Amino acid sequence: MQTAGLSIERLAEKTKEVDPAGYGISQSAIGTMVSTGHSGRNSFTARSADLVARALDRPIEELFTNTPA
Repeated sequence: MQTAGLSIERLAEKTKEVDPAGYGISQSAIGTMVSTGHSGRNSFTARSADLVARALDRPIEELFTNTPA
């Protein structure tokens, strides 16, 4: 998200654009996904991860590993 220069708000909008159902992911859910706290990064579905990856035009594996791209 930071590399793409997107805010949580804009990333949420982009997930709606790539979601075939048009729902996307809420800003609060994205906030949880990017959180570095205890609940962050472990509280999302495969669908959410897929939508974020598609919105950022990146493979899921690149986004959810600790290895820099």
